[in-house]
Amino acid sequence: MSSIERGYGVARILRQPLITLLDHSEQFPLTLLIAPAGSGKSTLLHHWEALYPTRRIVRLALDERDNDPPRFFRRLAEALRGVMPGFDITWYDPFLKEFRPSGSSIAESMADAFDRIDGGLHLVLDDFQHIAAPSIIEVFTTMLEHPPARLHVVLATRNYPTFPLTRIKLADKLLVIDSHDLKVTIEEVHHLNIGLGGQALSAENADHVLAMTEGWLTGVKIALLAALESGQQALQGFSGNQAEVVEYFGHVVLKGLPDSLRQLFLQSSIFEYFDGAICDEVLQRSGSALLLEDVAARELFMLPVEGRPGWFRYHALLHDFLQNRLKIEQPDLIEDLHRRAARYFLAHEDEDQALRHAERSGDQALFTSTLERCFDEWIRYGHFGRILKWSDQLPEELIHGNYDLAAPLICGLTLSRRFHHARYYLDELKLNLEPPTSGRYADAYTCTFLELHLQLFQHDTDFFQDADLELLLQSSGHRDIRAFSLAMIAYYHLQHARLDLALQLATQARTVLQKLGHHFLASYAGLIIALSHRQNNCLLEAMQCVEAPFEDTPRLTPSWTLWATGKLVILYEQNRLDEARLLCEELLPLVNAASATEVIATVYLTLSRLQHHFGEFVSARRLLDKLSNILKLGNYERFVSQVAHESMRQAVDLCDEPRIAALAEQFNLAEVVRQAADKVPDYSECRERYGLAAVYWLTHQGQFAEAGALLDSLISELNRAGIRNRALVSEANLLVLKARDQSGADRMKALKALLSRFDLYSVSRGIFDEAPGLSELFRDACQSGLLRPPEAYLERFQSIIEQAQASAPTPTDPRSLLTNRELEIFNCLLRGLANADISRQTGTSLTTTKWHLKNIYSKLGVSNRTEAVLKMSPNLTFVP
Repeated sequence: MSSIERGYGVARILRQPLITLLDHSEQFPLTLLIAPAGSGKSTLLHHWEALYPTRRIVRLALDERDNDPPRFFRRLAEALRGVMPGFDITWYDPFLKEFRPSGSSIAESMADAFDRIDGGLHLVLDDFQHIAAPSIIEVFTTMLEHPPARLHVVLATRNYPTFPLTRIKLADKLLVIDSHDLKVTIEEVHHLNIGLGGQALSAENADHVLAMTEGWLTGVKIALLAALESGQQALQGFSGNQAEVVEYFGHVVLKGLPDSLRQLFLQSSIFEYFDGAICDEVLQRSGSALLLEDVAARELFMLPVEGRPGWFRYHALLHDFLQNRLKIEQPDLIEDLHRRAARYFLAHEDEDQALRHAERSGDQALFTSTLERCFDEWIRYGHFGRILKWSDQLPEELIHGNYDLAAPLICGLTLSRRFHHARYYLDELKLNLEPPTSGRYADAYTCTFLELHLQLFQHDTDFFQDADLELLLQSSGHRDIRAFSLAMIAYYHLQHARLDLALQLATQARTVLQKLGHHFLASYAGLIIALSHRQNNCLLEAMQCVEAPFEDTPRLTPSWTLWATGKLVILYEQNRLDEARLLCEELLPLVNAASATEVIATVYLTLSRLQHHFGEFVSARRLLDKLSNILKLGNYERFVSQVAHESMRQAVDLCDEPRIAALAEQFNLAEVVRQAADKVPDYSECRERYGLAAVYWLTHQGQFAEAGALLDSLISELNRAGIRNRALVSEANLLVLKARDQSGADRMKALKALLSRFDLYSVSRGIFDEAPGLSELFRDACQSGLLRPPEAYLERFQSIIEQAQASAPTPTDPRSLLTNRELEIFNCLLRGLANADISRQTGTSLTTTKWHLKNIYSKLGVSNRTEAVLKMSPNLTFVP
């Protein structure tokens, strides 16, 4: 027997930080100690139990036989009685021939028994991965939904238990200690080495041991034991091919295996992970699944792949060892194995593995054709990151001139906002004067399409004006290019608010793209349809467009990201803010990775508005700042104007004077006001968004006449363009602005006139948010009985109206609430004076004026000057 075998498993280290972490189980109903075999779970439990001898711990080591419910519950009852002789175990009847009561009834009886005990109890079940019997799982499911107060369950397992953990997680009642926590540290490597009798390790050697073993405790022991025999110099070259490791694996893994199983070990080492089916087909054998089960049962360093039942991988050290043995024993077989593996993985839609095996086969033609097929597949599903990852590893000469690689790459770079890289590859492609005559993207107009595609997404509405998009539809003989172009033209019309055209073309594009299998771009066309409906104030149609695809598309895929973006817009407009926020937070990392700017801007702006609503003002502002930095990558004036609009809306809502002034200067809002009277032929979203930002600014400064004139100009332009959703926003702002000088009856008359021009359900959450003060007018109309919205509408927007009621009750005479000084300042506010003018008028400093205004708002139950004006009884003017 070798010294490695003699020393294996004898050295144990006391891992105090892990013991301390495990002791936190006292605070949780359930603790999961989850890690692969050989990670030190059982040793940790032994040490923890030994360090706390006064704690009541019932520990049960499980094996495959315990998956039988009668045996499991019998052993559990015996263990509980062994520690607590008086423990009630009437839930278990050993005299029943078959122990088959329902899991829920057992759980209820057990929970009752645990509730009756004095003091706490830790129930520790080791190797719980062996338990899968439905009745046992049902017991734990039921009991942990309402865990007994005195019971703390600790499960040591190699995989997650099959009972649901969601509720326990959400209730913060679950402690998880996983393989990451159990990884050996540098200090523990040194202590373990000393315990094995080794000499002190250098930092470099200790780091190398950790890197090679991935912190796996058993692997660390093997490495250190190998160093005991051959010296520490062996650690620098330590791998699965090390002589000591070869000796160990030769004895522990290969020695004594039948030839069929030995061949399976050697040949399957070409895989990163594998199952029985792939071994049968690629290795050209049969019965592999049963052999793999046999190997797994022996725990011969073959580890299950998490989340993929029946799939396995070798530990890195064993993997190295087996690959080296294969090269020695069967070198002529390796290339054929990789060729067959490439074809297998490609047929089973595992493109990354297919490419790796094609590359390792040494067959350049196979590798190139596999790349072309994978790039085409990834562009269809929107997996741009995978295209970019592989292109970064390729020699550039392989891409240049290859249309079937370059075209998907350029599209992926464009939609991932890597515009300079896209330009580089496009210019290189143009050097090929003659396009290829065969291939997926062989067409005379491919370069023209890629040029327009890049320009459109890089420059947004500044897309060069002489671009003849129709040329691609009429001239290109390539069906994919025609379909792509149809979607591009639809997006172009959406950008310019030609909504009917955008709807018509996007609907056609989606139909064609779906038939061609371009799922991502079909979803993008669907998002254009939803956004067009929203702009047209047709929220029902937008919802119907989004709802089914959102539910049917696999979650977290690129296509789902597009549908989810449309979904969150609908949720927000429907005032389902908690749901919208959760979806936004789920989308944020996905759109950051790779997504078109339209999607990024929508998610960022919506989440910022939601954060502001929930009082997270700093987070909301930071999100807008981050979006501004993203927009610097291209020429995105339309999106910048949306940021300006939302930033000013939030600043005015907070009465943040320094930020209001900074934003007005940054976006040159004085010039926006000056140009408002200019007649323009076409609608521009930029002018509208900057215009609304200027309206907020002017209103805050008390320049109501100027704000009204600007709104009149915006409404005229929006009505000419037929953009009802945005026209309603401006008209609602004008309604609120005029209400300050109107009697209650006139206010109600004006509101009813607005609702006669627009459907009531068009007044959605976005309208209330972008027209501050509108909710107060709705409240007054509902209270007076002049407006009787349907019950469904009241239920949907109840929070907005109730908030208005809470913050702005019936008009109040401020003389009953304010001091004389506050009345003087408030009278100036009613006259429309800005804060600086109020300071000069009253002889107070600007800081003192702001302080008084803050007190005034608080006493009146409002948050800004617009709400304060609306709070007043009509035409009430007073002198203190």
